[in-house]
Amino acid sequence: MNSKNGLPLLIIALLGLISIVIPVFFLEDLRVYDSPLFPQIRTGMEGISRYSFLLLFLSGFVVKAFSNLPSWKIGMMSMALFPIAAILEIIADASSHNMLPLEILFYLIYTLPAIAGAYLAQFLKKLLLVRALHKGL
Repeated sequence: MNSKNGLPLLIIALLGLISIVIPVFFLEDLRVYDSPLFPQIRTGMEGISRYSFLLLFLSGFVVKAFSNLPSWKIGMMSMALFPIAAILEIIADASSHNMLPLEILFYLIYTLPAIAGAYLAQFLKKLLLVRALHKGL
């Protein structure tokens, strides 16, 4: 990984985490779950909301708008911290995450909003470039 892409990758990973956790603090009817290390992450994942999907979409859009990262990489990085957190929780309590393969499948599905946002930003960047080139001729 070159340093040029390092910062956008870190930003999208953090934005992905924030997208899942932030709704936990303002959704009133959300059931709070217990977890060995990261209860807010578990609560956010178990009670994932449309706000999380919207924030993931916007995260992918913003990172793609300001970087040249591939859209699929933006999507994957938006969920990269969650398997790491799950592994850390397994180390802390071996009885947690007994359905890890299924969790990873959900993490893969949850990359789709960020990928969609990134592709929309890519499309709009190209559209603006074409219009700018057309006006310049």
